[in-house]
Amino acid sequence: MSIRATRREETRQKILEAARSCLEEGDFEGASTREIAKRAGVAEGTIFHHFPTKEELIISCVCTQLAEAIEKGLHTMDPEWCFVDKMMHVASYRFTQIGLHPGLWSMIMQQVAFSPRKGAVNEMLDRSGLLKATRDLIEEAQLCGELNPDLSPDLIRKTLMALFLFTVHEHMSTQNFDCEDMCATLRELIEVQTIGLWARKPELAV
Repeated sequence: MSIRATRREETRQKILEAARSCLEEGDFEGASTREIAKRAGVAEGTIFHHFPTKEELIISCVCTQLAEAIEKGLHTMDPEWCFVDKMMHVASYRFTQIGLHPGLWSMIMQQVAFSPRKGAVNEMLDRSGLLKATRDLIEEAQLCGELNPDLSPDLIRKTLMALFLFTVHEHMSTQNFDCEDMCATLRELIEVQTIGLWARKPELAV
């Protein structure tokens, strides 16, 4: 990497760190690009050389943290675990992040998860590597008979994402960010789906 490219990446990381610091305070409007630039020690215009919009900046903040959680989860799981255990192992790293940075994740729910821009959530999940990781685990479970192979992996994945967002929303509403409690909520929901719906192929009526 050239010196110029290295400096550009360093500046980008400073902006991301400053943005996370501002968003941690839970005030999206207060996290202005002027304030972010001040904390990063750069000109306000420099932010837009790296991130075209404020939403793009937020998505990039999230993607970095999600990617870290996914990588840790995937590389520390036992390949012999069942599908639910593997999913919960990855989810536990994400819930830990939420517990450590509730302000940031509250902002994510408000500004990204419920963003009016179509595709904002999928873009975030795709760039972080979560979509591929989840799909791979689903397809693996279908091949070994844990999940119904006739079901669309994308349909199962979308349901998993919905259950995860529901869990986060439920715990944010009560300000309970205990990782074990969040995992217990999500596990119960996933097990209901796995045992009651995804694992069984509906029988045709005679």
